Amino acid sequence: MAVFLRRRRHIHIADKGRLLPFLIVLLLLAATLVLLYLNLAMPMGQYTAGRFLPEHLTMYFSVGEDTGVPWYYLAAVDRAENIPEKKVSQKRTSSIALHLIGIRDPDELPHYLAGYKKSKFLPRKVKGQIGRFDDLRAIHDDKVFPLSPDTEYVYENGYGDSRTYGGKRNHEGIDIMTEVGIPVRSVCDGVIEQIGWNELGGYRIGVRGGDHVYYYYAHLSLYEGKLKRGDRVKREQRIGYTGDTGYGPEGTSGKFEPHLHFGMYYGKGEDLEAFNPWPFLKAWEGGHPAAGPQ
Repeated sequence: MAVFLRRRRHIHIADKGRLLPFLIVLLLLAATLVLLYLNLAMPMGQYTAGRFLPEHLTMYFSVGEDTGVPWYYLAAVDRAENIPEKKVSQKRTSSIALHLIGIRDPDELPHYLAGYKKSKFLPRKVKGQIGRFDDLRAIHDDKVFPLSPDTEYVYENGYGDSRTYGGKRNHEGIDIMTEVGIPVRSVCDGVIEQIGWNELGGYRIGVRGGDHVYYYYAHLSLYEGKLKRGDRVKREQRIGYTGDTGYGPEGTSGKFEPHLHFGMYYGKGEDLEAFNPWPFLKAWEGGHPAAGPQ
């Protein structure tokens, strides 16, 4: 009679004390690789003007215009290297610009950045950061100063200053001081969303630009022609004239020195969020350069 022998199967149970730390290390390694990939290859959303100090944006715009290096390349290097705000400076940015003079395409970053820092990761990180400046570039590019360059005016960075008429509040724009009757022009192509009297702004116009920003022109003495809500306007088109209207019922004037109050806002309808126009006005005033490479 045949005898069948059955082999015993030996099941090896791993030591739980050793397995758990191994799994934890494996998971942490996987998470690190995923984060590294996301950080190097995928932009994390568009930057808004509020993500930068106004003086830093002004500096990027200025150095970019002086050197011919796209300003957003310079800003992207700082962001890629996680430079703290207190260490962002014109000296640092100008030094980086010297290495990037002549660059025409983000794919050239490894070549141009090689003289700045030996890093195989930095060019890829900078390229990813550049893509996050598309919205700010749309605001910065192809605009004009709201007053003609052959007129006399002065202005300073008074954004956020205290105001008391109508209750304590912060100033949501820049006042460009000038005489009554100076032509005001639209800084961009757009559509008129608001026009008419406003107690704080007097005779004002609000234009929605193709960049989705709401541009606000206030204290006008007169409108140009028969503009109305829904009309399309072109960049440099005359839309009104400077004045001193506002701070009272319709027709009130003379409560302050004549000027153009110029504001810029994100959002629509009643949900508008102001941001500082100062860096953009300085860039447009200087004769805005070409948009530059992509």
